[in-house]
Amino acid sequence: MSDTSSGLPARLATSTKAGFGLGQVAGQLFRDAPSLLLMFYLTNVMGIAPAIAGTAIFVPKVVFGAIFDLWIGVASDRMASRFPRRRWLLVGGIAAPFAMLGVFAVPEAAIGFQVAWVFVTFSAYMAVYSTFSVPYLAQFAEMSSDPVERTELMGWKHGFTGLGVLMSSSVAPMAINALGTDRNAHLLTMGSIGVLCFTCLFVAWRFASRIPEPAQVAKAFALRDLPRAFADRRFAVLCLSAVIMTVAAGISYASFPFFVKYAMAREEPLHDIGVMSAIMAFAVMAGSPLWVMISKRLGKKRTYVAAAAGHGLVTLVWGYLPDAPIEVAYLLAALMAACNAGWGTIVLSLLSDAIAGARLDYGENRAGSYAAIWSIIEKAGIALGGTLVVGAILSSFGFDSAAAKAGLPQSSAALAGIIVSYSTIPGVAKLIAAAIIWRFVHERPADAPNNADIIHA
Repeated sequence: MSDTSSGLPARLATSTKAGFGLGQVAGQLFRDAPSLLLMFYLTNVMGIAPAIAGTAIFVPKVVFGAIFDLWIGVASDRMASRFPRRRWLLVGGIAAPFAMLGVFAVPEAAIGFQVAWVFVTFSAYMAVYSTFSVPYLAQFAEMSSDPVERTELMGWKHGFTGLGVLMSSSVAPMAINALGTDRNAHLLTMGSIGVLCFTCLFVAWRFASRIPEPAQVAKAFALRDLPRAFADRRFAVLCLSAVIMTVAAGISYASFPFFVKYAMAREEPLHDIGVMSAIMAFAVMAGSPLWVMISKRLGKKRTYVAAAAGHGLVTLVWGYLPDAPIEVAYLLAALMAACNAGWGTIVLSLLSDAIAGARLDYGENRAGSYAAIWSIIEKAGIALGGTLVVGAILSSFGFDSAAAKAGLPQSSAALAGIIVSYSTIPGVAKLIAAAIIWRFVHERPADAPNNADIIHA
């Protein structure tokens, strides 16, 4: 049975939802694997100074990533009648193994050539990432005319996000550790991840072919709408908090391997990272529905503040306990991930409230513009924190890449810099983000005409 106005089926088969949702595993692997491992690999295996390595990653990830996202979004809209959106998944899937392997295939050569290699291959990597990630996300809004079913589709997507986190942040580092932690271990693991990405995107493409294309093509995203989007104070406040949170998350994420290896002095850091990442992944999946229930009792603002502040406090505490037993680290990892599930879930709910408020106040549907801006903030914030900021902090505290490559210990100043990078700066930043939401977000009463939050700036 189909919706005659849109050409879309009224209900999708469960196998179709699951098959298309599997594509999210590729998106998560592309986002998380380099964020966690690339900086550590370039400094500890290839011997590149952290500030130089961070710069080589930053420009492709932030500048080119934003350009590619916008270009692919516009192109996939304009070409939809001639080149169905699902075909972008196949294009990205075919290129995925080469993109994933190329970034880590840094040759043994002069530093200048190595940096150029990272810059070029990571630029290509971001282009491939945009090729499938933007059309994939856009398709969720086009697969069904039933808003309830679209929510179910996002549920499948969220479930496969957890699987992607397990593969990228747990299985991948543990595999590298088991294979010897050298250059070949990274290449074999990343090549395998690339093949897995192709498989997931191929399956998603096949199942997407079961779904009729929408009768009406969405209007292309217009860059001229950006200034008016930021004139919406509700959205601007959320963007400010998101910038702080994502930069902090990027700093902490990229610093994690350094913290485990040097501050915690673990002999097999990648193995331990794999175990802790698995704990985090399960805590995120289990914590999300719990925070939804809490928000019904406390309200969104209080729930966000509690989760974000809790995340910041756990991060700060962990920095003071690097020598604690590994079981304490496991507990802290679970608490941190549970809090992450809270603020991550609620901030997206606040974003949807801002979109609904803009529709009421301005008579415009700004969902696409707001979502595109939000995506760029997330990518740019994580990239800024995980490359330039981490590289600058570690270098300023005297982290020695040559000593790291030779397996020698770091100085006490370098260890202090690692703790500042992993714990102090991200912890304080998350508390600041919580304070911004506490100060500027005010929820309307439940019986108000519009239940969207009011945000004063």
